[in-house]
Amino acid sequence: PFWLTTLALHGCSDPEVAMAPSRMSVALAAAAAVVATHQVVSFVLPSPAASAPALAGAGAAQGGAEKAQGAASGAAWGAAAAAVAFGAHAGLAMAMRGRTARHAEAQTTTTTTYMESAADERLFEQVYLDYATEYLKGPMYHNDLKVQGFLPEYPGDPMFKQGKMTSNVVGNLKTFSSNELAFFAVLFFAIGLYGTLMFWWFDPQFLRADLTGQINPSYVIEALFLPVSFFMHIACYIQRKNGK
Repeated sequence: PFWLTTLALHGCSDPEVAMAPSRMSVALAAAAAVVATHQVVSFVLPSPAASAPALAGAGAAQGGAEKAQGAASGAAWGAAAAAVAFGAHAGLAMAMRGRTARHAEAQTTTTTTYMESAADERLFEQVYLDYATEYLKGPMYHNDLKVQGFLPEYPGDPMFKQGKMTSNVVGNLKTFSSNELAFFAVLFFAIGLYGTLMFWWFDPQFLRADLTGQINPSYVIEALFLPVSFFMHIACYIQRKNGK
């Protein structure tokens, strides 16, 4: 029947029907079976209104009516079989579609447990540190010693962390590596030692000043590199402790 065909097609395109295929397919199959049975009974067993004129007719007319009734009965059987086949196919199609929809939904609803990685942990620490640094720089964090720039320490540039000195202690030298600072410490020590030895022993400048009234200023400048090399040595040690 036309209304059954329309219902089956509409049911296949409805997402809610596709999510409940078993009940809808059973209902449509049952409806198709009932319609088919009704058609078979109506065409195989003639109604009383149709049998009364057939009994009252003549013999030749009765024979023609029986032939026409046989042809109509065959057509009814064909229509019933077509209705049953269509209902069965429609029910199977909806069942398959609903099964596919449920399988797809089960795949999309699966969730995975989040596990924090080392990169995520470092990112959180960096974001938190940047936020705290900017907060301490602003006017919301007030301290009388903040104007000095050293006590308390500059926000984001701590001098000590977990009881150890950081690279901020060496000031502008924090961008240098320990190897570079070691090189400068040895170089400055050699220059300072040379100037000191020449000024006092190998080329005494006080005796020269008594004789000529002048001294060699390069020895004085070179001797000043000796204390500088000591601070370079300390900066090299701090950078090495910080892994730089």
